Amino acid sequence: MSRKIVIIKIGATGDVVRTTVLLYLFANDEITWITAKHNIAILPFKQPNLKKVIAIDDVEQSGILQDTFDLVISLDDDFKCATLASKIKTKQLFGAYIKDDKIVYTDDSREWFDMGLSSRFGKVRADELKWQNTFSFQEILFRMLGAKFNGEQYLIPEDVHSNGKPNVIGIEDRAGARWPTKMWNQFPQLAEHLKRDGYEVVFFKEREHLKDYLQDIGNTSLIISGDTLGMHIALALKIPIVTLFTCTSAVEIYGYNNMEKIVSAELQKAFYKTEYIPEAVNCISLNDVLKAINRFKKVKFD
Repeated sequence: MSRKIVIIKIGATGDVVRTTVLLYLFANDEITWITAKHNIAILPFKQPNLKKVIAIDDVEQSGILQDTFDLVISLDDDFKCATLASKIKTKQLFGAYIKDDKIVYTDDSREWFDMGLSSRFGKVRADELKWQNTFSFQEILFRMLGAKFNGEQYLIPEDVHSNGKPNVIGIEDRAGARWPTKMWNQFPQLAEHLKRDGYEVVFFKEREHLKDYLQDIGNTSLIISGDTLGMHIALALKIPIVTLFTCTSAVEIYGYNNMEKIVSAELQKAFYKTEYIPEAVNCISLNDVLKAINRFKKVKFD
């Protein structure tokens, strides 16, 4: 008998993409997904178990609070999401919720939330645990829910396709304002070098419609990026990607055997710091990235 399940995951958009692996875990159930309005276009509406997607700002008029569910999976430890998780009538709650006006989390979700902003141990210990972690997000997520991750792929809209020409390389040189250290400082030099080698280089830009951005990535055959939404989309489209990790966990990202990771030698100094740490950026040289690209091309294209 199928269960009625709510997934609350609103952002960041790349984190929403990687959470879509849950649709495999609950393939025989009826999923309602609550997310930020701008993330709705990223979800795979043709998946038969994804019955409803609701913008978090539309929850009150959606009628969901009058319904009863078998399971609520609350994956964002911010106050708005945790408050919503506490309001939904459910037989079982997993993840973040509100208790005594504070964000707390269920015991079965502690492996993930112990490393987060609402950690019961405080931020210093949470960052230490995150640094010591040796598992990808998907491995942790599945294990907390009593399952084993077996490389289940991301799911994005089915009408976005990977059809890039072999000589087109995409660069995502942007990052959100929260993580300035993600922005490597030699992307222009890298582009000039690749052009001299005969490649067409595309710098991704913001698009009015999210699906257009996804298809821009789909039109390339190799991506160079930081830990960004573009990285997650490349993984979803099975496009080879070279990823630079300058302030976030490389271990947490599951590469699906399609990613070459370059990890800053000064990663610990910048680990989840929201201010710019130049040492973590500067220690990745142009030659480091070119070597990674060449290794990847030999593996994937020869």
